[in-house]
Amino acid sequence: MRIKMPEAVSMIINRLLDAGFEAYSVGGCVRDALLSRVPYDWDITTSATPDKVKSIFHRTVDTGIKHGTVTVLVRSESFEVTTYRVDGKYLDGRHPESVSFTRSLTEDLLRRDFTINAMAYNDESGLVDPYGGEQDLAARIIRCVGDPMARFGEDALRMLRAIRFAACLSFAIEDATMAAIKELAASISAVSAERICAELCKLLTSDRPELISLLYDTGLSEYVMPGLDRVFESPRKDDMLAALTRSGSDKVVRWAILTHFTGSAREIMRSLKFDNKTTDGVCLLTSRSDASYRDISRSDLKKNMAVLGTELLPAWFDFLDALHGEGFSEGLRATSADILTKRECFRMSELDITGKDVLALGCPGGIVVGKVLGDILEKVIDDPSLNEREKLLPLAGEIIGSLT
Repeated sequence: MRIKMPEAVSMIINRLLDAGFEAYSVGGCVRDALLSRVPYDWDITTSATPDKVKSIFHRTVDTGIKHGTVTVLVRSESFEVTTYRVDGKYLDGRHPESVSFTRSLTEDLLRRDFTINAMAYNDESGLVDPYGGEQDLAARIIRCVGDPMARFGEDALRMLRAIRFAACLSFAIEDATMAAIKELAASISAVSAERICAELCKLLTSDRPELISLLYDTGLSEYVMPGLDRVFESPRKDDMLAALTRSGSDKVVRWAILTHFTGSAREIMRSLKFDNKTTDGVCLLTSRSDASYRDISRSDLKKNMAVLGTELLPAWFDFLDALHGEGFSEGLRATSADILTKRECFRMSELDITGKDVLALGCPGGIVVGKVLGDILEKVIDDPSLNEREKLLPLAGEIIGSLT
């Protein structure tokens, strides 16, 4: 078996081999290559200590020197090269108290999470697979390396990673691995919200988002997403899973679907430490989920477009289709496209007059200017032909007069 590695990766490995050390590509890149997927990145493991790696390559960065990792720079690319190591005791359920270097690749692979991630490769030795990763790939199984209770006890995040890999690869979780997750589910509380969020996002945007059901099956949902248990214990469960599978893989859309059913979108997004843009997008979508949107008027659609913005508009249509069925938003899409093509005004910034014009007409300023422009926008949304300066100035004057 031969894996085609990037030229830079082969160069790094060969330089280490020529210097008398062992070196292999390792982990996810080997797994993905065997699955005929394009690896996201290439990691390298070696028997050379960090100082030896730095002496062999001229351009390096000490990215994780404490744990044996040196980043080697090759032209505009960077590759992590990590010394074979054995982890010490995990005192916080996430990080080893210490690491020690070893000369054994097999020992290094033993510390990894799943068999499919515990394989190494170079052109000289071929595939090194002491724990049956290739067999589990063929069987489409997620299995811990060694004792699953020990692996999850070392790092609780691995429980979520198991479910994420199952969703991303459409694999099944092996029985003993699944049993260990159920046994240790509460320990996920030791993991930061940011790390949990990253895994949940990968799970939700995978080809199998419905496997979020594994969070409930394993008991993890109680600790990572308030409200999800209630959905799975109600008749709405099937509607939620169907909506997820109908939707595209857009992150905002899938989180909007999930929080539509669990409720408290902003609370959930904040608890998982989402950025403000994603949080606001999800909350805007969940506030506009009703089936009555299919029949809203052209004017009301423009008001929604003003709030959502053109960037979020396609996500809203996808969200509605996922909730209410394919084709639900067909009319809305066509009407919004026509509005944009005709450049009909639906935002204050698109009015043919400005706040300065309103002030020049004698408006006292402050919030009154905003109210005048808002009233004008309402009229222009209903009648696009009004959005001409010579029509808007007298209209502004009338509104100002009614306020004074």
